[in-house]
Amino acid sequence: MNPDGLPAVQPDRPLALHHRSCNQINFRMTHDCSQSPASDTSAVDTTCPEPTEASASTGSGGDSVTAVYAPAFEGDSQKAPLPSFRFWGGSILALAALAMFMSGPGQSYSVAVFIDPMLQSLNLSNSFFAGWFMSDEARAGGTLDRTIYSAAYTLATLVGGFILPFMGRGLDKHGARVMLPLVALALGVSCYFMSLVTGFVTLCICFTLIRCLGQGTLTLISTWMVSEWFARRRGIATGLISVGGTLSVLFFPQINHYVIAHFNWQTGWVVCGALVVISLVVPSLFLVRNRPEDIGLFPDGAPGPVSAQVARAEQELKKPEPQLLLPDEESFELPEAIRSSEFWKVALVLGVSAMLGTGLIFHQVSLLNERDISAEWAVNLIGFQAIMATLASLVAGYMCDRNLIRAALIMSMCSLTVSVLTVLLMPAAWFAIIYSGCLGFQGGTLRSAGTVVWPNYFGRLHQGSVRGMALSIQIYAAALGTLPLAFSKDFFGSYRYGLIFFLILPLVAGIWVATLKRPVRKAAE
Repeated sequence: MNPDGLPAVQPDRPLALHHRSCNQINFRMTHDCSQSPASDTSAVDTTCPEPTEASASTGSGGDSVTAVYAPAFEGDSQKAPLPSFRFWGGSILALAALAMFMSGPGQSYSVAVFIDPMLQSLNLSNSFFAGWFMSDEARAGGTLDRTIYSAAYTLATLVGGFILPFMGRGLDKHGARVMLPLVALALGVSCYFMSLVTGFVTLCICFTLIRCLGQGTLTLISTWMVSEWFARRRGIATGLISVGGTLSVLFFPQINHYVIAHFNWQTGWVVCGALVVISLVVPSLFLVRNRPEDIGLFPDGAPGPVSAQVARAEQELKKPEPQLLLPDEESFELPEAIRSSEFWKVALVLGVSAMLGTGLIFHQVSLLNERDISAEWAVNLIGFQAIMATLASLVAGYMCDRNLIRAALIMSMCSLTVSVLTVLLMPAAWFAIIYSGCLGFQGGTLRSAGTVVWPNYFGRLHQGSVRGMALSIQIYAAALGTLPLAFSKDFFGSYRYGLIFFLILPLVAGIWVATLKRPVRKAAE
């Protein structure tokens, strides 16, 4: 214990932020070997002096704060070499992409393949819930089965969205090292429960589980890990893990379709659950670390912490409105973030994309069948959407690293507008390729830009809570996305009126997000 009451730092217990040379050590302040007093080296041969104390005045009253510096000895680095960012950063990137991929069972593109087989089996028009608002004739004819199924999906998604902010807080508190294996195991079990569904109530409960855990929490954990481990290259890193999401769009509809065709829909859910547990639980137990600082590294593998003030000044030379937030930048707490209009501009874009994307994918087989396109081709077009989304996520990631987040968000709304307009008019069947391409492109763009914008604009420290709230808004919007098209089909016999409503939303969101600026945190009074 030193005279000021601070614990002395032992040379054989290097701090978490030690690096290979003395001028890379950071513990509240930066130590420079060349400015340190000489030390006695008769007992220990060192390249840096013994731990020293430095005092800094904190005010006119003469009070001072003592900081203790622990030098990095040559022997320390030989006994405990520093971990490799290439290994750990690469592992985090791969696991984040895998988590994004395995969120598939809870996503609309996967559930969409189960709709018709489950409708034939469950006979939802005869459920107790349907008796509240349906006549006996309508129940006998099963005319509203699809609407009831959509209502169950909507209700479950709303409940899952309510739970998600609490998941975000848990992620900020416990980190991905605890949350990822638990959530993966829970999602696998939930998929098994989906295979046991027999009616409306059990359908709602199981939908709630897979939507909250798959679409919501696994996606949140994936992007949380990347945002913690990458700063300057956050955009391209997010684009790379988005490839996992787009490959999921390509894989899960096909495997579901195959298993259902050769076995049944119950087996399809069991296969989904087994894939999640086998591929995620064990790797996440060994390869996940919450933050690079926990093992003596820095984001992007940098040799030391980057001064946000210096980096922002460098960006001023490139662009009048710097958008990149560095690890030591101030972070917005959730109440501060939601009071900012910039939060709601981004949330509206993401909400509109979630609502329309969910509605279009959820009803894609029936929607395209109305335009004389077979169910097989409708499923294959989901794969084409995945390819376009992969390209878009990489392009958008590159744009985000060049401070073009706002442009990427606007581009996504323009692409979504073209997609809806195409499927609404569709003068020929081959226009379905344009529809699918634009829909996939906007989804891929937002997988990158819609992820990077939160840590870049609002900081890393509370990103789980902030993005958890934003993701819950997306889920609420996605829950509503299935209903307009279902109502339009059931009550008007066509998807036309639902598509007209969908066409308005991305236009409004795109115009508002064009005014987006980086938020400024208000000083505490």
